[in-house]
Amino acid sequence: MATINYFVSGKKRKLVPVYCRLSAGREIDLIVSSGLTVDPHTWSNTTQSIKQRIRTDADEKFVKNLSGLKEHIVNEIRNYSEEYSKEWLNNVIYKYHNKRAADATTLNEYIDQFIKDAKSGERKNKNAMNLTLGTIKTWKGFQRIFNEYQGVYSDERLKQRKENNKLIRPRKLVDFDNINIDFYNNFVKFLSDEGYVKGTIGRFIKELKMFMRKSLDDKLHNNRDFMHSAFRVFTSETFAVYLTRIELDKIYNIDLSNNHELDIARDAFMVLCETALRISDYRKVDVSIRKSEDGIKLIHLAQSKTGNVIVIPLSARLEAILQKYNNKLPRLLDQYINKRIKIVAKLCGINEVLTWETEKYGKKFEKKAHKWELISCHTGRRSAASNMYLSGIPSISIMQITGHRSEKSFLLYIRVSQEENARKLATHEYFRNGLKVI
Repeated sequence: MATINYFVSGKKRKLVPVYCRLSAGREIDLIVSSGLTVDPHTWSNTTQSIKQRIRTDADEKFVKNLSGLKEHIVNEIRNYSEEYSKEWLNNVIYKYHNKRAADATTLNEYIDQFIKDAKSGERKNKNAMNLTLGTIKTWKGFQRIFNEYQGVYSDERLKQRKENNKLIRPRKLVDFDNINIDFYNNFVKFLSDEGYVKGTIGRFIKELKMFMRKSLDDKLHNNRDFMHSAFRVFTSETFAVYLTRIELDKIYNIDLSNNHELDIARDAFMVLCETALRISDYRKVDVSIRKSEDGIKLIHLAQSKTGNVIVIPLSARLEAILQKYNNKLPRLLDQYINKRIKIVAKLCGINEVLTWETEKYGKKFEKKAHKWELISCHTGRRSAASNMYLSGIPSISIMQITGHRSEKSFLLYIRVSQEENARKLATHEYFRNGLKVI
């Protein structure tokens, strides 16, 4: 039978770690840190606790924590049939100190712990991979606005709202059972009044439904109102651009030798245009190149967002960029690429004025911008997919590179106008030779 004991070592420091010792027979004797510290002058190795004296509230909390940890380890031992190891024991202790989302008691606690679990790697995606920083950032954005709906603001946000004479909502916490149709209508109105566009409102609702579904799976509530058809997620087609092959040629060929920062940003952007990759996969390109049996260079990688394994041919232009950097692509944060590629595109004269319709504060209005202002890292991925499609490459082949699972979602993703599509069809044999004129 395994036994758990605590002890400390040394008295020179003000605080020392409390060690946890797991013993089981003669062969197993594991010692790891319990994750707790104590003043060694107040500790007794004999009683494995703080010495008997007048204890403060902090002392009582510490003793309770020790007791809870021991109970937790004992429970884990009862359900564990493999060989004990330090790694296993450390993981058990980590779980105790980092309460899982499934142990939360309120919706706000659940969301907070869910995000922490994702950041620590405790919670994985459906492919058993770590969740991306972008996904976690999106969840944190939802958490912030959900908190503000409840009248909970960070100091910075509170200051901003006061400076802009914006309403400070009264504190009214929302729990699992409060997520009903009335809440939905009020939350959507709140988001619209805050100036969020239809697509963003839909994303917030989608994330709320995800947290409710996960917490329902964890048996933290029995509320299923969020599954009602009226609790719908808004969708709207976002306005996004792609760069034509002529525009990409301009960006690739412009001489930026006198501006190192713009030069690197341009090259990083062109890598995305040649591979149709997301920026999250950019760092994998140079380390994922292999030669096929017939000598063709291919990029083999697993997409960070989805875990899909894709294989991309190495284009001549990409190979030239790799050679420029001795086959080791420069690392650059996406915000720098986003900022600098706009400057490069402007220098290239990509200044067409584009107009589109958007919605804000529940009203539709027209918006305008120069094309160079709308270019970002993701434009590279869209440009690659759109240009491959216009070049006549079958959708199914492009999808093998982009990772889209259905042709419907792929065709919604690419940015090809009706006129461009018609011009592409005009070169097809059906329109050139298919119909005989009598």
